[in-house]
Amino acid sequence: MLRAGCQLLGQASVAKTGSNNFALEFVRWRRKPRWLPVAKSKLFRVPERKKQTEEERTELMRLHNQYKTQLRSVRQYLREEVIRYEETSTADHIVLTPEQEEAEFQRCLDENAAWNAAIAKERDIRLAKERDAKVVYVQERLEAKKLRDEERIERANARVLHEIEQSKTFITRENLDAAIETALANPVDHNFAIDMGGNLYYGRNATQFPQETTNEPPQQALSN
Repeated sequence: MLRAGCQLLGQASVAKTGSNNFALEFVRWRRKPRWLPVAKSKLFRVPERKKQTEEERTELMRLHNQYKTQLRSVRQYLREEVIRYEETSTADHIVLTPEQEEAEFQRCLDENAAWNAAIAKERDIRLAKERDAKVVYVQERLEAKKLRDEERIERANARVLHEIEQSKTFITRENLDAAIETALANPVDHNFAIDMGGNLYYGRNATQFPQETTNEPPQQALSN
């Protein structure tokens, strides 16, 4: 049974390239996987070093010396090329006379002064714009405050004129007697009642009834 199953799987693996319906792929490790530890039987085994013949050792030493010599030559060549490039292309390594150094320093000072002058000019223009904008803002605020003050003064004047007009009816020491006589001659009673029909009944001892707005008989005056 096991042999028949192995033959069937072998046929299926062979049919991998011929059919796309069914395919199997087997992975068989010819050596021990790398993640497995060393076998206990080989844990303390020291492999024997193969002995070299004199001819083989001499040939290997010759090849090693030749490789080291060539590599040393390449490094020396590259080092000399870098030094030559730095000496010919970099201006910092060129030795200058004191006059040339002074001229170079003066040129740097002049260039720095020119840069400072250009930046100062841009700064002055920017500050002038900011100053003008601030002046406009302050003027707008002052105009708004002036309008608010004028409106407040107008309201205050109107209130004063209203109070002056109302003061003409005030009771003073001079017209106190006349005001008392007028009040006694014209008594006013603010007490009144109202019924369900909206009729008003003035005074505690009213002798007159208002005109009826409905067909109901007149009601007697209410007393508070």
